[in-house]
Amino acid sequence: MKQPRSHYPPDLQIPQQMPYQNVIARSQGTQQQPLVFGYTIKGSFSRQHCNPPIWFDLHVHTFEVTLELKALCQPGDLYGLDMVEMENCLALWIDQLPEVINQHSACPHGTTEELCLYFAQISLEPHVQLLKVSVSETPNRITTLNLV
Repeated sequence: MKQPRSHYPPDLQIPQQMPYQNVIARSQGTQQQPLVFGYTIKGSFSRQHCNPPIWFDLHVHTFEVTLELKALCQPGDLYGLDMVEMENCLALWIDQLPEVINQHSACPHGTTEELCLYFAQISLEPHVQLLKVSVSETPNRITTLNLV
């Protein structure tokens, strides 16, 4: 299982450091002021679920989760958010879900609403804000939690 910063050289995998911040000399950068960028990270996973107390029949879906984020990018930063790291974090959160979603304490009813709330708790760096979490169980049915 990949760790969030596994794509960095070993000396830059230390959690306290953000290796992409303050690395461009002002004379070399094209950005002269802080900017806010938007980012979209997606992941998909197949799991079983049911929706008690109405339905108790377990069935499989390939769920898709989408995180919409914004991050402040300072002039010396390489980028505002390390998208590979965020993708790895999302994969770790997905991996924590059991084969039957209802068996996770955050999702006892197996709903996409509960999954949105679960993914809304994902860890972020201080300069990053989660704006929306969307979860679909089919491409035609998407549940979105707006956080701002």
